[in-house]
Amino acid sequence: MKKTFKFLLIISYLMVHMACEDVVQIKLDEGSKLFVIDAFVNDLRENQKIRVITNDSYFSNREAPPVTNALVTLTDLTNGSQYNFSYQSNGYYVYPVTPADTIAKVNHNYRLNVIIDGYTYTSVSMQKRTAILDTILTSTEDGGFGPPSRDSSFTCLLFARDKADNNPDYYWIKTFRNDTLFSGSGDINLCIDGTGGPVSDAPQDTILFTPPATFLGFKKYKKFSTCKVQIHSLSRENYFFFIQAQAQINNGGLFATTPENVKTNIVSPADAKTKAIGRFNMASVAEQKITVK
Repeated sequence: MKKTFKFLLIISYLMVHMACEDVVQIKLDEGSKLFVIDAFVNDLRENQKIRVITNDSYFSNREAPPVTNALVTLTDLTNGSQYNFSYQSNGYYVYPVTPADTIAKVNHNYRLNVIIDGYTYTSVSMQKRTAILDTILTSTEDGGFGPPSRDSSFTCLLFARDKADNNPDYYWIKTFRNDTLFSGSGDINLCIDGTGGPVSDAPQDTILFTPPATFLGFKKYKKFSTCKVQIHSLSRENYFFFIQAQAQINNGGLFATTPENVKTNIVSPADAKTKAIGRFNMASVAEQKITVK
């Protein structure tokens, strides 16, 4: 799944023609124009990016058209700081972050404003805490016979801990090989409290992450390649957005359900001719990178 979320109208036709020789021309309704806002901001000491594009027709093979004239502002409602994002290219608006500080702080509330053609599209989000990332261990798949070689295959295992209290924490675990993010539809690694659901009244101070989250998508690595893991905090609403998106992506086969629109937390003005969809999330990130050997 790409970081930019394309919200498409899925149209399905089942046509059965018995002994019919006429050519039937069908004109598909491409739907209304929409703005798509992808605003996942985090506390990493790197340039923060927010993307604003327009949706494209379902059968188009081109890149989604960017919005180049937006005014993108992030406001820290807790301390009053304001951050103005500048347009760069391909729909990306960028705020340069210095290594000494971050614009994202735990337990602060934020408001995103995106002004397009005089209309202000808004969203609010609180930045949640992230987990404690202890280490990443590697294991060879050669059966343990002799030392690993350059051709050996390895898997990586995440060891992390969640704070044990009765406040559920929602996480998105991103995995990279040689700094390339695994971004397929099957690579969305989510968990609550590091497990399959909320953990209440835990007897210890921290809760160990459990499979399948710790298996990092069962990806394979070669000797001297790198494995990087990031644990991004999510709001509850954005966690369930990913759950819904996964269900829609994998919706098919004999028991497929009726497709549904994926929810947005972007608020459009009531009188805006063009509505906006997308997601806004503020994330705390725990990160670690190892060399496989």
